[in-house]
Amino acid sequence: MAIERYLEPGVLYELERVGFLSLLRLLPAERLTIEVVATPGWTVHDVLAHVVGIAADLNAQRFGDGEDFDAWTDEQVVSRRDASLEELAEEWGREAPVFESGLKLFGYQFGAHYLGDLLQHVADVRVALGQVADRDDDAVAVALDFYLESFVQTLTEAGVGAVGVDVGDERRVLGQGDVIASVRSSRYGLFRALGGRRTLDEIAGMDWSGDTDVVLGLVSSYPVPVVSLGETTNR
Repeated sequence: MAIERYLEPGVLYELERVGFLSLLRLLPAERLTIEVVATPGWTVHDVLAHVVGIAADLNAQRFGDGEDFDAWTDEQVVSRRDASLEELAEEWGREAPVFESGLKLFGYQFGAHYLGDLLQHVADVRVALGQVADRDDDAVAVALDFYLESFVQTLTEAGVGAVGVDVGDERRVLGQGDVIASVRSSRYGLFRALGGRRTLDEIAGMDWSGDTDVVLGLVSSYPVPVVSLGETTNR
């Protein structure tokens, strides 16, 4: 099922990094303190600190204790809480060449993973700012490939059968065995659902067919929100 497009995740990550910083630089300082609902307890500034910290930590091979992911990410945020936007941008710029080269070195799925992580957080921030986050471009296509591969692993481990996915003009069958359910979605809607940004009710409200009883709870390998994040689209 794994797809590798003729697109380089590291290049797409660089474009997204530059675009995210451009977005934040246009904001009044007080807007950086808005809470991001998708990451409870974090502000817009904190989300930036996290994505900068991911690059710095992976470059330095700092992975925390391997048992407490939240403690690792919280340290990225807390240690940068007093840094200005420009200081964070400068740090990210220093770390980016090595990090983005690593996304290419370690292969498509690895690169798609970290591109997807950045895109999720950029979308989270846009939603918090009341902006439209919906998009359909090369970056989302590559990022979605990672989340679909993760869904394959979840379905296979659960042994529930396969799921058909129709996104645009692409049809994929995920998992093993007979197809028990299918979903039709935009790339962005499925990307957000697989990334833990949709409630179970919102996931159930997508364009499904077949027997979804055992599938809906497997869509995201991340904790799903109890309350909607308030995005205007669930396509």
